[in-house]
Amino acid sequence: MSFVEADRGWADWLLWQLQDAGARVVTEPPLAPAGDAAPALAAAARHAQQVLVVLSEDYLAAAGDVSDSAGPGGLQDAAGRLVAVRVTDCRRPGLLSRVVSFDLFGLEPPVARDWLRRQLAVLRPETAAPAPTTVAAPPATAAGPAATAKPAAARPAVAQPPPGVEVLAELSGLPSPVRATVFPATGGLLVTGSQDGRIRLLDLANPARPTIMTEIEYGARFNQEWVRALATSADGTRLAVAGDAMRVAVWDVTDPAAPEQVFSERGHKHYIRAVALRPDAAVLASGGQDKAVVLWDTRRTGRQSVLAVLTDHRKSVEAVAFSQDGRRLASGGSDKTVILWDVADPAHPTRTAVLDAHRDVVHAVAFVSPTLLATASADRVSRLWDVSSPAQPRPVAELTGHRKPVTALAVSGDATRLASGAADGTVALWDIVIPDRPARITAVTSGHGAVNDLAFARDGAMLAAACAGKATVVWSIGTRLASANR
Repeated sequence: MSFVEADRGWADWLLWQLQDAGARVVTEPPLAPAGDAAPALAAAARHAQQVLVVLSEDYLAAAGDVSDSAGPGGLQDAAGRLVAVRVTDCRRPGLLSRVVSFDLFGLEPPVARDWLRRQLAVLRPETAAPAPTTVAAPPATAAGPAATAKPAAARPAVAQPPPGVEVLAELSGLPSPVRATVFPATGGLLVTGSQDGRIRLLDLANPARPTIMTEIEYGARFNQEWVRALATSADGTRLAVAGDAMRVAVWDVTDPAAPEQVFSERGHKHYIRAVALRPDAAVLASGGQDKAVVLWDTRRTGRQSVLAVLTDHRKSVEAVAFSQDGRRLASGGSDKTVILWDVADPAHPTRTAVLDAHRDVVHAVAFVSPTLLATASADRVSRLWDVSSPAQPRPVAELTGHRKPVTALAVSGDATRLASGAADGTVALWDIVIPDRPARITAVTSGHGAVNDLAFARDGAMLAAACAGKATVVWSIGTRLASANR
């Protein structure tokens, strides 16, 4: 590790975090003022797997020339081992602009630690370890871091899946895993969000050959700020985005070739894992790793935009969803519960029920109708719940068959079909016309790893899956499927 005395607090914090993660760390003596960093960096790179440069304006002032040719023998051979850790919002000149880099300044301690460990997992996957339960704070000087009735079993799947499901397009070769996808109701458009911090708007004029119309930058920290969730308004003109930048944003996509940001606010203290828009887009709900659900008025700015902060979950909030009439909200979390809220008055929401919904993390929630809710969990089960009585919801069916955690749900526009996606890379399609007797119509494999998100086109003719294997898969759903098991 290379640093200057002014950044010793950061260097000590990094040392502790890296050692706690199982890494063996050797710190160089602090770089002297007006010194020359190039020879020391080149020498360290010959003996270490990675050389962390604690990068700040103070470091740059002391480092001298860090161009490719700087120092005896040049630094170009060391570039593959250098990792720049920015602890202030400083420039990255010369060689430092082309090495692996991530930022830790301006972050809450848990987030700073998580970003460090995320990068370590990429650089040294064999030694990365789970984060400790106790979080040491970064140096302050850097301004940074239940009803119990047994539900009905699903009807058996048909012996031979009916024809009609086929891969329409595979959007592969992306630079990072795809975390979210959605079809705006305006039609002709597919939106994806990825771990590279970019939202891509795809033209579906030829559904078999989607083309990127435009890209939106969500994150600003050198690909650290993942897009985690997307949502659209009922009319398809508003697109909501949330993720690791710890901000929620809404874009006007009336003209998808020229989207305009109309709302952007921060309020969560950790990553935002979920986002939902009320059908009229006037209210946005977000759920984060800080255990909070926040309701936002998208027509206001600053503190006035925060309508309510709901802190009833005991662990990270993983999913949120509005009902079709906008009067109810469901939130699911790592505490294995689903909480139902009356949000008819979003400034004064009321908790109506807490469901001990699953035996593991609740990854997805989706309203089939204002009185029927779907949930999905790491326990490999999806469930349907009758919520017509908000204070006394009851389970009506279990949907099983996935071999790994169920991570995504999508409901068709006519509420007759439900899609479930899992970490095993499979997507199951269910007939839910009779909610207490759902039937699995067919199942397909993404071919690109775990399914992070699912979305139906408004007319139900297409289904998209955002996949961990750096791809989005779009299937054509034949009309025969809708009545296959009725």
